[in-house]
Amino acid sequence: MPRYFNDLSLNEMLEHHDYTYMYSDDFKWYEAGRQKQELIHKKIEEQGGWTKEIVDKWNKHAPESLARDYEWIKKYNK
Repeated sequence: MPRYFNDLSLNEMLEHHDYTYMYSDDFKWYEAGRQKQELIHKKIEEQGGWTKEIVDKWNKHAPESLARDYEWIKKYNK
C-alpha cells in the first residue's frame, strides 16, 4: 500500500527528502520539494521545534552545504 510523504515519520521524511530541490530547472520538481520541506518543518514544529537530535538527523541526510547548526538555531529561534 503506497504511503504519502505526510504519512511518514519525521525520520523517514528526512531520509527521503530531496534537499537540493531548489536547484531544479523543472518547476514541478521544485514545487514538490518545497511542499515536502514545508511538511517537514510542520512536523518538526508539532514535535516541539528543532532539537539537537533533529538537527543531527537533518545533517545526516542533507548535503554538507545545506547542513544546519543547532547552536545557531537555538540562539535565533527563541
